[in-house]
Amino acid sequence: MKARIARKLLCRLERHTPALLVSVQSQILLNLAARAFHAPGKSVWRLAPGQALREYAEFTAGRTGASPEYLYRTAFDLGRRLRRLTGFTDKKDVERLIFYLYRNLQISMGGHLPGEITVRKCYFSGFYTPEQCALMSSVDSGVISGLLGGGTLTFTKRITEGHKTCEACFTGGIADER
Repeated sequence: MKARIARKLLCRLERHTPALLVSVQSQILLNLAARAFHAPGKSVWRLAPGQALREYAEFTAGRTGASPEYLYRTAFDLGRRLRRLTGFTDKKDVERLIFYLYRNLQISMGGHLPGEITVRKCYFSGFYTPEQCALMSSVDSGVISGLLGGGTLTFTKRITEGHKTCEACFTGGIADER
C-alpha cells in the first residue's frame, strides 16, 4: 500500500517537481556535508532551486577533512530512510527514484541499478576537482546503497578527470536479495 502511494507520487513528481522540494533536497545534502566537514551549515531551503544547488556546490567545493566513510555512512542512513518512507522494494521503483533525485540535482544519469550507469551531465563537475569529486561521490555511493539495501558504487571514469561522461558500476543491492 505504501509503495503504491509512493509510486503514484513519484509519477507526479517526475512530471512536475515543486521548487521547494528541490531546494529542500539541497538543504538536506548541505546539512549532511556540514556535519561531515565539521563546518557551520547555512540555510538554503528557501532559495530558488538553482541558487540552493549552487550554494551547496560552493559550500562543498574545495573543502577537506571529511572522512569518506562518514560521508558514506551518513548518506547510507539517508537512503535507507527514504527506502523505508517510500516502501519501495522493487528495483525498478528504486531506480526511478534514484534517477529522479539526481535529476533534481542537475545530474543526468542513464543505465540500470544495479549495473552500469553513465552520467552524461553533472552540475558539480564545474565546481569540483577530481579529488573533491571522488570524496563527494561517497555521498552518492551511500545514498544509492541505502536505497538499494546495500551494494557498492565504483567509478571508472569521471567528468572531472577530463572524460566526456562519468562511468560507474553498482553491484549488490536488492536485485541480489531476490
